[in-house]
Amino acid sequence: MAQKIDMKITNPKICVKDSPLHGQGVFALSDIAKGEIFERCPYIVIDDDDLSEATRLQDYIYTSPDCETDYLCAMGFGMLYNHSYAPNAEWSIDEEDIRFVAFSAKRDIHAGEEILHDYGQDYWTTREDED
Repeated sequence: MAQKIDMKITNPKICVKDSPLHGQGVFALSDIAKGEIFERCPYIVIDDDDLSEATRLQDYIYTSPDCETDYLCAMGFGMLYNHSYAPNAEWSIDEEDIRFVAFSAKRDIHAGEEILHDYGQDYWTTREDED
């Protein structure tokens, strides 16, 4: 019989659960201080050629800060953070190791709170073009 995996084991600060905002989201298991990095995600770089057709994957990738035609497909919980125009978190390329995306707190985040980041205007503009 398959054993149920407790996702909290992978990161003692965060977990994934149903979100009242949209589908699933990432939530704080304990308080996270402003400026604290609470997750580092490895990523795969893909480009426009990989996205020649519209797919659901496009809703879960990040535009590379280095090249507008490259996209970062984050592993870990990186694809599951929901959007807010008043985010409590942000992402950047990890300064200690550029092979990772680092998620950090923009303000103190309390245990039980959903962790949100701003998807950016480009995310919404590209979806307007699809209509």
